[in-house]
Amino acid sequence: MKILQKYVLRELLSPLGLGLLVFTFVFLVGQLFRLTDLLLNRGVSGFLVIELIATMLPGILSVTVPMALLVAVLLGVGRLSADREILAIRMSGVNLFHIVLPILIMAAGLSCVMTWANFSLVPYLNLKLADLATQIEFNVLSNIPPNRIWDLSGSKEESNVFFYEARDPKTDEMRGVNIKTEMAHEDTEAERNAKINLRLKVAKLKESNDPAARQELLQIRDEYQKLENKTSPNEVFIVAHSGRILADISQRLITINLTSGSIHMVNPDRPSAYNIVHFETFTKGERPRLEKAEDGELKKSPKEMSVAELRQNRVEVPEFPKKLREYNRMGVELYQRFSIPLACIAFALIAIPLAVYVRPTGKAVAFAMAFLLIFVYYGLLNYGSTLGNMGNKFGPVAIFLPNVLLSGVGSFLLYRMVMK
Repeated sequence: MKILQKYVLRELLSPLGLGLLVFTFVFLVGQLFRLTDLLLNRGVSGFLVIELIATMLPGILSVTVPMALLVAVLLGVGRLSADREILAIRMSGVNLFHIVLPILIMAAGLSCVMTWANFSLVPYLNLKLADLATQIEFNVLSNIPPNRIWDLSGSKEESNVFFYEARDPKTDEMRGVNIKTEMAHEDTEAERNAKINLRLKVAKLKESNDPAARQELLQIRDEYQKLENKTSPNEVFIVAHSGRILADISQRLITINLTSGSIHMVNPDRPSAYNIVHFETFTKGERPRLEKAEDGELKKSPKEMSVAELRQNRVEVPEFPKKLREYNRMGVELYQRFSIPLACIAFALIAIPLAVYVRPTGKAVAFAMAFLLIFVYYGLLNYGSTLGNMGNKFGPVAIFLPNVLLSGVGSFLLYRMVMK
């Protein structure tokens, strides 16, 4: 029995490696052109590019491993079925369940490894990816040629356009530096007071047991949303005689140190309010890929948070739209950390009976079947994620739906195959 089980597992190893290679390459190919451009045209070192790829790989593998396992089972078990080896095993009186059990154990083992990676390794590497992105941004900015406009925008709240006329070859100092900044609307005192009053109203309504409070809460939320949606940005133009770009990778901060210049501030809502400030030295900080929380600390994205951090940030449901969207995003990320690793088990359960019945001997047929199942799985997963991001109460259930559906159908077909 053990010899047969080892034989079946050996049949899966080669197609498993092939599937990992193909699917990982498909996920990487979109980044390869950008990485090649960074290496050849932007002055980024080859070591940094290799480190970037190595940091991205575990996150990609957490998605491609279930896909590769699906292809491996379809090809490996399909060949055994096509060569009548499955029939021979049946005729010898061996229960097929004992033959496929090692495949299910391997799928469960991969699910456990992926769950561990999603809990600790992948979030840590996503955080490291932000460090590498800052380092690459610094290398790219340091190698920008003169008379070329460069976008430094790092978030929706602030847009920055950078330009300089010449560079001193001895000191590496830039000459004729120009920066245009568009910052998100800054609340006036009246708007801040209005938001405070709305928050106080929400607190009072939560304490009351009035049935009409729910409707009033929705109205307050709409009012708050209108205050949040102030779209006219404040424009700032900075002109300096010279400047230098510096990086603090530990803080993920890129700074532009400027000397002998002026700052021109314009508000489109009040064109007459034009202010000019002259300076001898001025330091402007850029965080290309990180946002700040309200307390000024660096704010992680949901993908960079551990499971404990995701749970901690979802203790209380926020009332206001901006925080509610972030709350929903963290929920979707949390549920996906559990759901996606289970795809290994779901794909194994559905692939074993399909391989026996359909007998996909050719790689093209196996990959076609795999792509169809992957499309169904991730289509349903994406639907569940959309519901979750919208705050729909069925979102968490929908995120686990593809696992339940494929596992249920696969278990039924597997039972019929074993009992045949």
